[in-house]
Amino acid sequence: MAPVRLALLWHMHQPLYREPETGEYLMPWVRLHATRSYYDMAWILERHPGIRCTVNFTPVLLEQLDDYVEGVARDRFLDLTARPSGDLSGEERQAVLRQFFMVDWETNIRPLPRYWELLHRRGRDLRTVDLPRVAKAFTEQELTDLQVLFNLSWVGYGGLADDEGLRALRQKGQNFEQADVEYLLAAQVRLLKQVVPRWKALGERGQVELSSTPYHHPILPLVCDTDSARRALPGLALPPRFAHGEDARWHVREALETHQRRFGSRPPGMWPAEGSVSPEALEVLASEGVGWACSDEGVLLHSLPPDATRLRSLYRPWRFAAGEGREIPMLFRDRPLSDLIGFTYARAVAGEAVADFLGRLRAVGESWERDGQAGPATVGVFLDGENAWEHYQGSGQEFLETLYGALERSELVTTSTVGAAVGEAAGPAVPRIHSGSWIEASYRIWIGHAEDRQAWTALGKARDAVAAAEQSGTADPERLARARRHLYAAEGSDWYWWYGDDFASEQLAEFDALFRGHVVQAALLAGAAPPAEALEPIKKVDTAPLAAEAKPLREPTLLLTPILDGRETDFFEWQGAGLYRPGQARGSMYGGAQAFQLLRFGFDLAALHLRLDPAESPGRAAEVGNHLRVEVLARERQVEVDFELQPDGQLRAGRATGGKEAGQAAFLEVLEISIPFAALGLGPGDKVALAVHVLKSLVEVERLPRYGFVTLAVPDADFEGVNWRV
Repeated sequence: MAPVRLALLWHMHQPLYREPETGEYLMPWVRLHATRSYYDMAWILERHPGIRCTVNFTPVLLEQLDDYVEGVARDRFLDLTARPSGDLSGEERQAVLRQFFMVDWETNIRPLPRYWELLHRRGRDLRTVDLPRVAKAFTEQELTDLQVLFNLSWVGYGGLADDEGLRALRQKGQNFEQADVEYLLAAQVRLLKQVVPRWKALGERGQVELSSTPYHHPILPLVCDTDSARRALPGLALPPRFAHGEDARWHVREALETHQRRFGSRPPGMWPAEGSVSPEALEVLASEGVGWACSDEGVLLHSLPPDATRLRSLYRPWRFAAGEGREIPMLFRDRPLSDLIGFTYARAVAGEAVADFLGRLRAVGESWERDGQAGPATVGVFLDGENAWEHYQGSGQEFLETLYGALERSELVTTSTVGAAVGEAAGPAVPRIHSGSWIEASYRIWIGHAEDRQAWTALGKARDAVAAAEQSGTADPERLARARRHLYAAEGSDWYWWYGDDFASEQLAEFDALFRGHVVQAALLAGAAPPAEALEPIKKVDTAPLAAEAKPLREPTLLLTPILDGRETDFFEWQGAGLYRPGQARGSMYGGAQAFQLLRFGFDLAALHLRLDPAESPGRAAEVGNHLRVEVLARERQVEVDFELQPDGQLRAGRATGGKEAGQAAFLEVLEISIPFAALGLGPGDKVALAVHVLKSLVEVERLPRYGFVTLAVPDADFEGVNWRV
């Protein structure tokens, strides 16, 4: 029988979920994937020492894992779990019901009878559910059960096997107590703490080759030069050119250095994010000392002459030219075999799936031998090592046990690391790699949609602002260093993945807000106005939770000119104002204290007017914060106006950036503020993004809106005619 060498590569990645301004983690997926995939995959390899494979960890994932282990990271879902169900507000109850069924229903909810019952009690289709009414009807016991079952459903077979208490919770099934919640969350931390040490031990004993990816998982060729997208798609519309090879080099170099600090040695090779390569990207990888790289079979076949056959081309390693006098060994993935594990075998019987997989490997070996090729056929199977297992029964334990056991016993197939497989690359180097990725052998997914182009345009403007600040020689180096970290984060591929209409998620608005937050913060730290393209949502998703977070309950409809006395002078004084009420997503930075519960905003032709209503009392609001900052962003400028918070009814002047007087405010029962448009440098038609910050001794304690900005346009004389309503 013809031998086959199987090079498995499991890719582990999550984007940066840390909100750019507050540091709060918006999504829990690093924490929850760690208690299933990252822990399980190491656990099961420890039980199959005959398996050799490559595991790829992105640095941005490991950075966040460190934050959880060190107790720095707190995500919304974690806070909603830790809070006793009886202490949840009405909006928090709704959040639990909305978010705590985010797991594959068939494989993770149906096997837990109480969880399945609660799903049907809430309703399977949220579009038809009166969530406020249902949330009120849920008992505290039902909510506590839901808090436990959601987190427990994300614990995989390794954690259950190693922790008797977690097994007991799963066996209990319902009627959980607060002590059960506390045990579960403590167990999560214990599992997270073991992830990196277990993988490090597997690497040190030679069973697993630990590899990396450029730091924030960028589409490296597009960071090098967005115009490279036209090589695969010549007619593709593109944003203004973004070409920053130095940024690409940072992602590679930082990944190598942080990997060495964490695991004790440099990674021998890299899986470029999404298998995306180009001549420029390979030059960066090779010149930084990366020992091997991988991509998809479509990229390989586009790199070779038209008469090259798939059989002779795919099942062997290659060397590619990578800049002047350099080469880099490469292996390419068998796309159908990889996709079978990633997408198809999840619904099959494990034994039948493994038999099919081995049969396909055997067919490759036989075809390779019949074609007269020397040595074993080398088959690259590269895929996501985390997301697939949610859709397998039992988190994929039976499938992987069966697969690894069959491979260990096989006389036909030997398993190999990628590094070992490419060590035999022979023949002259291919002179030029195709510019593409594992999807369609192009970069269309990340730059081919109007939303993608808007995002790249915003990123480019922020990048230019940081470069200008650096060249000025007067900017604070520490602020510029922080600005650059935001730029690098915004270069990550994940934001662009969700733009366009190719993929759907319940959290599209969160991804959009995270990207735009990095762009805005980079520009502000460089002393520049944020790009207009980043001030409003790029992704138009009105139904997602965060989309509503900065969405006013009501837009301004009438011109108004309030009397600044800190009182509700009469009912009609603020009629026609826009209205924003903070939602449920309040971070731990607030410490439970809230200064203001309502923001009204409006204008006449001369000035912007704001009214803030205290959450408890004027005196309590003044204890929470001692001054307030109104932040106004427009296309060409950023203006901040500060006001003292003293609830005495006195009229006080605001101070704009540089100390110049700008506007007035009075605080007695409510806080009323007026700022002339002239003081803000604004004229009719200008689009404005607005946020209000409450500060205590220069430390921000509250922001309205919590994320993003309230947006408006400076009115002209026709405003009321255009917005007139019956």
